[in-house]
Amino acid sequence: MKTTKADSGETEWFGVDVEDLSARLRFNPHDAHIWLENERMLLLHVEAFAVMRQELIERLGIDAARQVFGHIGATAGARDAAIARKASPRAGALEAFKTGPRLHAIEGMCAPEEISLDVDATAGMLSGEWIWRNSAEAEAHLRAIGPSSEPVCWTMLGYASAYSSAFMGHPIVFREVECRAMGAPHCRTIAKPAALWEADAEHGRSLGFKLTPDTPAGAKPAHDHGTNKDRDEDWSDREADLLAGKLGIVRRLAGLDEPVLLLGEHGVGKRRLARAIHRLGQRSAGPFLAISCARSEAADLEIDLFGREKSGDQPARPGRIERLKGGTLVLEDIETLSHRLQARLLHLLAEGVVERSGGGQPRSADVRIIACATHDLQRAVREGSFRTDLYYRLGMLPIPLPPLRERREELPRLIRHFTDHFATRHARRIQGMSIEAMDYLLSHDYPGNIVELEAMLGRAVIMAPDDGVIQISHLLSAADPSPPSFFRLSEGGALVHPEAPDPLLDLDAQARHMIRGNFSIEAFEAELVRRAVSQARGNLSQAARLLGITRAQLAYRYARIKGPAADE
Repeated sequence: MKTTKADSGETEWFGVDVEDLSARLRFNPHDAHIWLENERMLLLHVEAFAVMRQELIERLGIDAARQVFGHIGATAGARDAAIARKASPRAGALEAFKTGPRLHAIEGMCAPEEISLDVDATAGMLSGEWIWRNSAEAEAHLRAIGPSSEPVCWTMLGYASAYSSAFMGHPIVFREVECRAMGAPHCRTIAKPAALWEADAEHGRSLGFKLTPDTPAGAKPAHDHGTNKDRDEDWSDREADLLAGKLGIVRRLAGLDEPVLLLGEHGVGKRRLARAIHRLGQRSAGPFLAISCARSEAADLEIDLFGREKSGDQPARPGRIERLKGGTLVLEDIETLSHRLQARLLHLLAEGVVERSGGGQPRSADVRIIACATHDLQRAVREGSFRTDLYYRLGMLPIPLPPLRERREELPRLIRHFTDHFATRHARRIQGMSIEAMDYLLSHDYPGNIVELEAMLGRAVIMAPDDGVIQISHLLSAADPSPPSFFRLSEGGALVHPEAPDPLLDLDAQARHMIRGNFSIEAFEAELVRRAVSQARGNLSQAARLLGITRAQLAYRYARIKGPAADE
């Protein structure tokens, strides 16, 4: 499928609506979070970017700095490839691919102008030529270093190469042949499959990062969801990092055999973290057992854990601790333990032996104890209902787990993780998530923590149509009455809160503008046309029906709004 500059118009950007993409950019000033789809973003001054560039070049040399910035760009490009697929799940390969240049513009890197583009989605081949106007990277280089004898848009080249490679599933390399830093009016780039560049040494050296057929930065192609086996392994191997953000601590504790205390609200993932400690530790070949100390009477729990000697008609019964040789025992809700069981547990930790109820000889116990508790444990210690010596014995290696509402930066990974897990588990194909659904997930307070999020996404994957998009109605049995607290970008680039009144529908405001002479019928009509085209996702015929006019009338007005490039 091939397009040229002369072809640009409505069909070229079908499904790539700037307002729709901008709506995926959300601001939460209260939590200092900026999200693009489900990726956390960071606003950076161009002057600060210039200083960073100067420091890296002076400290590392220009070749090493080129590779660093190339890697940074490649990481961003691979991420945006996934966002592009979500933004245009129903679009064809060409239309969906063109989301990337729009995202690059929204992110402030450059204003790309397509000269030519040839895409063969079946073969995974892409070639083309672009003008990059207003390159922020070239501007930063000129501020920091001054004019250059070679192209300097290293981050943008890494981005474009990685984005295209991830999208096509084959290595695509961009080269910059003209650059503002070299005195050209704009930057100009050419893209070809990597194999063709190897046979053509005309366009200078590469950025130094490796593009493999699997993807540039080690991720899978944006259109490849992987095999079921890969995702089942992923669920196990990445569980600690995704669900607790404590993989470094887990690895540090893996070689030890001391008790661990996990502190946090219900549902924050204490049991999952305990399982990760067991799985990555030296007892991974042994059994793993989790018991809630609040689930039964103290006497029953005592026999279950410590066992009993033979008494009358009752046979001897070894306890769980005895039977877990070489394994790990997780004691949940440990703050509910009776004083008697606290004393017996302290004896086990101090002496490494267990005595069955009813007497008998002490027996050696080969088990690691991981205790889980809420913050009620600390109150119980202060009030004297939980032994101080046992608390400190268990708390030699404490790991606090904050509630999910205090670690929102983990939400995108968790959302992807659970969505992929349940899609694999239930053999469902999910194309993505609506903006409203993502808004809700990123702004919800999660009183049930990770367990609540897991249940939401499990329900959503089941309820969403196969090969469809998750909507907010699929997440909840009843919509949350609290609107999301995110700000979004209006078409004019202003921050708008969801609760703010729509100025177009605010009759009082429009009447005031009329009285003061500030009302423009042309601007009002243009806004109506833009909104209709946006709601129809670029389909002019459908937009015309929404407004009750003919397609020709709408196309004329839309072309006048968009300028000469709009297709009539």
